[in-house]
Amino acid sequence: MRERIIQVSTELIKKFGLRGFTLDDITSELSMSKKTLYKYFPSKNDLISEIVQRAADVEKQRVLQEIERCSTWFDKLNAILSVYSYPAIPFRVLNELQRFFPSEQERIKEIRCFREQMAMSVLEEGIARGDIRNDLDPAIMLLTLTKTVLSPMEDEFLSSNDITINQLLEQMKKLLFYGILNR
Repeated sequence: MRERIIQVSTELIKKFGLRGFTLDDITSELSMSKKTLYKYFPSKNDLISEIVQRAADVEKQRVLQEIERCSTWFDKLNAILSVYSYPAIPFRVLNELQRFFPSEQERIKEIRCFREQMAMSVLEEGIARGDIRNDLDPAIMLLTLTKTVLSPMEDEFLSSNDITINQLLEQMKKLLFYGILNR
């Protein structure tokens, strides 16, 4: 039943956002009493915390799986910059999470730090192989990547420009790796 509650809650979050779904929505959807729901999750915040933790765990696992499949530093970096699963927390919900559930930001920060550590290791590998310019500080490269590709995207930007998160990430990677000039 716990898994079913999380599954239904995840769908409601995707549909209505973190603040838009209610425990009544869950009990109605699952035809259960609030008393039964409270056995598994004493509060809405506890339920959200569980969903965020699971999303963080899935995200880390997916990045590691994708890196495992890669043979070159460039493919690894591409994987780090491309894998966004967030099955329970779409990008548009991250701003809401930050504003109204600040205690959950630590988990989101964990994902970002994990990705940054992985990316730094891959950048250093590229420098050591001579594929990445060694006159650039890898910390500044990482900062650039973090501030552009690894940061949460604004849903408003995506919808007003009629693009998906994957299209945005691909364009950002092209811009970072190849610049704006024809060569």
